[in-house]
Amino acid sequence: MRNDTRRAGLLRLSRVFFTCAILSCFALASRSAAQSSEKRHGIDIKGSAAFIQQVAKALDSLEEKAPQAYKIVREYIGRIEQGPRSGMWAAKTPPTYEMADPTAFYSVTWCAGSIAHDAFHSKLYHDHVKKNGGPVPDEVWIGIDAEKRCLSHQLAVLKKIGAPKREVDHCAKQKGTHHDVNKDGKYDWEDYKKRDWQPRP
Repeated sequence: MRNDTRRAGLLRLSRVFFTCAILSCFALASRSAAQSSEKRHGIDIKGSAAFIQQVAKALDSLEEKAPQAYKIVREYIGRIEQGPRSGMWAAKTPPTYEMADPTAFYSVTWCAGSIAHDAFHSKLYHDHVKKNGGPVPDEVWIGIDAEKRCLSHQLAVLKKIGAPKREVDHCAKQKGTHHDVNKDGKYDWEDYKKRDWQPRP
């Protein structure tokens, strides 16, 4: 009787494990199906189908209306990847722009402007490497002066691609300190984790 009870318990337990394994497989399959990678404009775009389509539209806009900015994007960004927050990983191979949904889906024009902005960050980084080698000091490509240069580039691009006035005005108001999200006077990992940048109409 005790052995029968033990066998029944083990059978129930194995069914639980089997069910969990099946559910895990379904979860992994769903995640893989939701995330894919496509090459558009010579750039690997990784994310949901909607994300890939939005980024492709933004790149189309840059190619058509801001060809110089588009050239910088093609040269200094190798991958655009959907992620929890937006930021340029210039030292990665290839240089990768991680873009969060609030930035990507706010509008096609804002998406395009943000890609141009972060491509310029990558340009500053890699231009320094070409000229001086590494390591690259932070202030060269992500400090306040660097942010001001990237914002100036972004503003020019937004105007060229016909971005709405609220987006142009929002960009024009930035002072280059947006990277210091918690306003403690330094740029560090805590700032990166708190990023949720998008224009405020």
